[in-house]
Amino acid sequence: MGFHKYTLALVLVMTIAIDILLVRAGPVVVNAQNVSGGITSYRVSGAPNYAFPGTEAFWGTIGWTDVPLAASVSPGGGHTPDVLVKSANDGYNIYVLFRWNDSVGPSFGSSSEMYVSSNGTLLPLNPADTAQVKQLFYNSTYYYPDRVAMLWFLENASERQQSPAMQLGSDGAITGGAAEIWHWQTNPTDNSPNDTGFPGGYTDPSGAAVYPPDNMSFAEDDYTNTTGFYVIAGSFGAGAPNLAPYSDPYIVHVGNYFSDSNKSWTVEMVRSFTTDASAYREQLTTNSTYYVAFAVWNGILGESSHIKSVSQWYTLTISDQAPPQVPAPPVPTQTGVTVGLATAVGVGLLIVGIIIGIIVRPRPKESQR
Repeated sequence: MGFHKYTLALVLVMTIAIDILLVRAGPVVVNAQNVSGGITSYRVSGAPNYAFPGTEAFWGTIGWTDVPLAASVSPGGGHTPDVLVKSANDGYNIYVLFRWNDSVGPSFGSSSEMYVSSNGTLLPLNPADTAQVKQLFYNSTYYYPDRVAMLWFLENASERQQSPAMQLGSDGAITGGAAEIWHWQTNPTDNSPNDTGFPGGYTDPSGAAVYPPDNMSFAEDDYTNTTGFYVIAGSFGAGAPNLAPYSDPYIVHVGNYFSDSNKSWTVEMVRSFTTDASAYREQLTTNSTYYVAFAVWNGILGESSHIKSVSQWYTLTISDQAPPQVPAPPVPTQTGVTVGLATAVGVGLLIVGIIIGIIVRPRPKESQR
C-alpha cells in the first residue's frame, strides 16, 4: 500500500481486517447437534514439502473431508461453497491441508476495506460498521487478498457459542469463550513476489525487524475472546495489542500454490504440538480431540474483513494410528452456495481476524506442479 513497513503493520492492526474462529474439546459441554463432522489427523513418517504442498506421499493415503461453507454476511459473502480439509501428524507437529476452488483466479490485492454508505458515499470500514455493512466495495482494480483461516477453541475458555460467531460492531471479539486463529493471506503473509506487503512485518520489542525462517510463508497467529482480537506474538510498536511480543510470530509455517489448470488453491499449515505463549495458543497432544472451524475469503469478488465463507464446528482428533487406504479425493465445488446449505450452516456464522505479517518466498510456477 506504499506505507513504511512499520506503519503498514500498525495500520493493519488498528484497522479492521477480519478472520475466523475455531474450537477445542475441553471442559465445555458440547451439544452434538452443533458439530457437523469429524476430521482425523493420522500419524505419518513423512515431512511437509513447503515448495510443493499436498504432493507428499502420505497425503495420498488420507481422505479429504468436504466442509460446507456459507456466507457469514449476505449478499457480500459466500463465494466459496466448500473447502476440502485433511490432516496428518508426526507425533510432534500437526499438518493441515486445505484445497478450494477459485474460478476467478488468485488475488494478491491489498486494498483497504471500503463500503458504499446509504447516501452513496464511499467510506472506509471500521469496527462499528460491521453491524450493518453486508457488502464491500470492489471492482476490477480495487479488491482484496485471498485467505483461509482455521480456528481452535481454547480448552480453558468458560463458554463456547453454538456457532463460531463474531460480535458485530467490535474489533473482532467473539460471542463466547476464547480461540486461537491460524490465518494465511496472499498479502501479506505469502512469501511471493506478488505479495506487495513484502518486505516488512513484525519487529521485536526494540523495534528491530524479524523475519520467518528461510523467508517462508506463514499463517498469522491470533487470539480472540469476548473482549477483542489480538495478535499473539511479535511487536508492532506502542498501541498495537500484541500479547507476547518476545514470542515467535512465525510458529505456523505454510506452503501454498495456485493451480492455473484446476483453478484451485492448495495451502498446507504446519505447527508444533507445543509452543510458547501457551495461554493464547492451543497445546496439542496425541489421542485428543479439539473443536475447529474454517473460513475462506475470495478477494477478487469483494470478500474481506467480516465478509467471507464460513463453516460450522468440526472435531479434529489427533491419532497415533497410521492412515487407512482411501479412494480418490472429491473435487471442490465450483458453484454457489445453495439455499439448503445456507440454511443448514446458518446465517449467524461470522468469523473474525486481522491482517498482519509479511514475508516472501517465490511461488513455484504452475508448470512445476
